[in-house]
Amino acid sequence: MLRRLILFIQSVRGIVFVRYSVRCLYICLIILGAWVATHEVQASSEYEISDKLIHGVVFFWFAVLADFSSLHPSFWRWKGVPLLIYGACIEIMQYFTPERSFSLLDWWADFLGVLLYFAMKKGCVWIAQKKKESV
Repeated sequence: MLRRLILFIQSVRGIVFVRYSVRCLYICLIILGAWVATHEVQASSEYEISDKLIHGVVFFWFAVLADFSSLHPSFWRWKGVPLLIYGACIEIMQYFTPERSFSLLDWWADFLGVLLYFAMKKGCVWIAQKKKESV
């Protein structure tokens, strides 16, 4: 399923309208993420574990959208590192927000989400190339 999604992204992102639409969605979600990150959240005691999972999942999908909305071949230079800088900036903003707190573990969860997407993408591309070579 994920392999199909990644291969679909590679084939469709060449369509200008689709790429710019996804880029607009990506920018809106980045702004929404910054807004949510600087406002108070009512959380239970199990929030600590699920918070890290949420960070990883959100940044995984941010990486998907960043990759979908850009034709730059270098993932880390143009997509991964800017996402990690965004995650660090969110944590710094939370340090100065009374209801929130800075957490290096949150940033690591962000990093793992981006890294997971990158690894899955590379693996799926490699598998697709091997299948193409064997035909």
